[in-house]
Amino acid sequence: MTEHAPDIASSPTVSRAGDHIYLVHTGERPSQGLTEFAGRLSPVRPGEAVVVVGAPLHGDGSEALCACLAPSLDSIRDAHVRLLTLVMSAGAHGAGGQPSAARTICEGWGLDVLAAAGTALVTADGTLFSPDLPGASGGWWHFSPGADTRRVSSHLPVPEWEPAVRRLGRQTVAGHMVEPVPAGLAVRPAGPAPVTAHTRPHTIPPERDRPQLILASPQVPAAVLAVVMAALPEPVRAALRLLSLDGQPLTRLGEELADLLDRDVHVAVGAPVGGDGGTPHGASAGDATVELSMVDSRGRPLWRPFARTVVCSPAATGSVRSPRVTESRLPVAPHGSIAPDVLSLDKDCKVVVTPAGLWLGPRDAEPPVLAMVRPPAPESVAVDLGLPRRPLADCLWDGLEALLERLEPDVLARVVVHAYGDLDARDRERLVESSARHRFSMVS
Repeated sequence: MTEHAPDIASSPTVSRAGDHIYLVHTGERPSQGLTEFAGRLSPVRPGEAVVVVGAPLHGDGSEALCACLAPSLDSIRDAHVRLLTLVMSAGAHGAGGQPSAARTICEGWGLDVLAAAGTALVTADGTLFSPDLPGASGGWWHFSPGADTRRVSSHLPVPEWEPAVRRLGRQTVAGHMVEPVPAGLAVRPAGPAPVTAHTRPHTIPPERDRPQLILASPQVPAAVLAVVMAALPEPVRAALRLLSLDGQPLTRLGEELADLLDRDVHVAVGAPVGGDGGTPHGASAGDATVELSMVDSRGRPLWRPFARTVVCSPAATGSVRSPRVTESRLPVAPHGSIAPDVLSLDKDCKVVVTPAGLWLGPRDAEPPVLAMVRPPAPESVAVDLGLPRRPLADCLWDGLEALLERLEPDVLARVVVHAYGDLDARDRERLVESSARHRFSMVS
């Protein structure tokens, strides 16, 4: 419903999107993106309210915003709300000698206000993020009536792991610079580095449940990472995930680190794409959603890996180790899934997510070690087929056809089928026929 629509056509409109959630927008209805932001931020805790600004505000933005919000702010105050979160870029920043929108609301309506000094972004899980780049203002600030403004964090709510990361502070470890960033910690060789190595880690939004150990350079040895992780409290160390800015495979590094620490190590597959602190044209709030993607040498996304996180374990005497996929996405809707990383195609065969792609095999079997230890590659999506020393069952051919038909075009264009087992002449003909039809490469 529309809460307040001013007479001036060009003025913003205020709509309610739920209990104590207000959207400021142009036109009669808020955009789909603005409505989605409100959904991520709902429900609001008792005694609190949220205003999401999706309309452009110009020279007198603070005054115009407060004018159109006045009836809503009156009702917020009358409902005994004590804290208002203003999701608006530069809502904490005053200009031209004028107070900020947050300060105007704070003093005018007697409310505590949380607002961003820089770009205001909303992450996929409803966390608020405002990148705090070197040399630029950012972060979320707390305004109280009659009190000085204080900085809270670059993101809200503040995750439990953040104090431990902040205590570690900026330091040098064996010739490598370690510094806290919004998503956790960034590590790179000390000395001159590309600008992106300094700024990009600050633009990656945090995750509530885990910090990231971001490798801003591929030349970071496991021994340095072990020192950094060992300095963190056990709960934080257990939740930490390695993340590469350039998407280089981290499995081998994760295994070295697991051996040094004698513990499991979580490793992200792919590079973070998105989350650069941008907002849609004409809007004052943006989307901080980040996807993991395989990227080319220039950092351009190629395809989204099916495995998002793998766990590397310490080497065990007498056994072959392989990483375990713990977070993944399936190539089709999950209604036919057996487990989070396993898809049932029919009663006889299944698809399992691997670090490098997918394995298709009998329902009563597990992927071969070779399929699990193969590292992900930007240029290819591995589709492993069957089991060593076993004939390929007829159901696998139907399963392969069904799988290939459901893959995204950018994924299908990079498929390399690795066929295991005993292939007879007819099997090889089927592979060639399927390769010609779907235009994939093959190794058998």
